[in-house]
Amino acid sequence: MDEKRRGMAAIFMVLFLLSLSLHIQFPIFTPYAVALGATSFFVSIMMSVSSFANMCGNLIAGPLIDTFGKKKFIVIPLFLSGFLMMGHGIASNPDSLLVLRLFNGLVLAFMTPACFALLSGYAKNSHQQGKNMAFNGLLMTIAHIVSPLIGGYLVEILNYRGAYFIIGASILVTAIIALLYIKEFEPIIVYKKEKAGGGLKLDQQLLMIYFVGFSLMYAQGTLGYELPFLVVEEGLSTSEAGKLFSYMGVGTLLVVCMTWINRISALIRTMVGMLILGVCFYQMVVPFVPLELSQMLFVVGIGLGVLFPAITTLITEKIDKSKHGTAFGILSAVFSLGIITSSLTAGAIREVISPYFIAFVVIALSIMVIGWQRISYNRKPVLQNR
Repeated sequence: MDEKRRGMAAIFMVLFLLSLSLHIQFPIFTPYAVALGATSFFVSIMMSVSSFANMCGNLIAGPLIDTFGKKKFIVIPLFLSGFLMMGHGIASNPDSLLVLRLFNGLVLAFMTPACFALLSGYAKNSHQQGKNMAFNGLLMTIAHIVSPLIGGYLVEILNYRGAYFIIGASILVTAIIALLYIKEFEPIIVYKKEKAGGGLKLDQQLLMIYFVGFSLMYAQGTLGYELPFLVVEEGLSTSEAGKLFSYMGVGTLLVVCMTWINRISALIRTMVGMLILGVCFYQMVVPFVPLELSQMLFVVGIGLGVLFPAITTLITEKIDKSKHGTAFGILSAVFSLGIITSSLTAGAIREVISPYFIAFVVIALSIMVIGWQRISYNRKPVLQNR
């Protein structure tokens, strides 16, 4: 049992360190790409290409993870990603940066669903699953708060190239920790077994979950694309841009610390989280409350803190553990699709219409889909009695 606890602690540590390392680049990638000569639309292409590679890899990774195990799909991508991130530091033009992001997105596509599938194997029931996902959300939130600040100050101390060498080295350290300490356990207790036969069945409820995941990442991708341009267009420092991203993390941290929220139906939490995001993006298009951008991002963070654990819990409640690799692979691919679509859309239309308006429309559609599912099945909770 102690060995199992150590294994779970190791996977939490790996997820935290990787999230910390990757999010350090959030406030610095766009200014770095522009400094190398990239236009705003080419920046959107670079972000989308990485997410597209990630999406394709996710779809391939899921069945392979279920078949061949999870640890190897965590350790090998981490080592490759560390070297690729160091390569960012020696990029000489936007084209080479594009290639590096393409391959980095591809290799990391195998790691994320493997981590979530491995983590899900440590839970014996839905309640433990919710606690694990909530604790992971807490760690990710802390990483999201401190990493943009670290990234902003790293650039001021070491410049862009030095910052990327530090990011790559950090990921390599994470890979070594994963290699030495992650243990793979098969789930001991499974309360419900699906009938044998075939792969994952995409029924209406599961499609609803994936559409909500797409909407969530579309909204976050819009922010991830638009906020760094404040550095370029308004002459902000990278440390100031990092603080903007951190406000979202503080809001998320506030929510994930409220562990009692996990007792509420995951479907209800999903609806509430999407409503919060919808109001925030409407405020960004048509301000109706006197809020500063930092305050608005704090509220956005609250919505994200409600949503991420809820969506992953919905997945684990609906899908048998033997198919978690495939389920999380598809979810990761849907997340990537949201980033791709939002980045390309924002880059193409930002001179004509606010990308925040399009994000609001997508969120509104997802709220309608959740409401339709709720009315159609007319039971509470909808997905927890599988």
